[in-house]
Amino acid sequence: MTASGVGLAAWPPVAVAAVVAAAVGSVLTLVGAAVGGVWALVRWRRDVEREERDRAWARFVWTVEQACDPDTGRAEIGSIGANAMYDMQNLHGDDAVFGTLVLGLITGRDGHGG
Repeated sequence: MTASGVGLAAWPPVAVAAVVAAAVGSVLTLVGAAVGGVWALVRWRRDVEREERDRAWARFVWTVEQACDPDTGRAEIGSIGANAMYDMQNLHGDDAVFGTLVLGLITGRDGHGG
């Protein structure tokens, strides 16, 4: 190195290349970490939505099975559960259309406040 040089011009070319390579590597690592973090967040939200849908359908199926049971006690429990589920509206999207239709048949409600 010369005493008269200023900034990177005074550095040997190998040192400049090492600094640039380290800086580019650091930037690529940060970009990769950011993309990985966003991807993990998207996957997590999708998994949570899937689990919520699965739990809602499990409750729905259990309620319908109880309501259709020939045993009077279980049928009453299913009917009470169907009324509660009809009011809660915990099915969303296309599931809600089918679920509301079936629950309406069980409860005798038509979906228009009936």
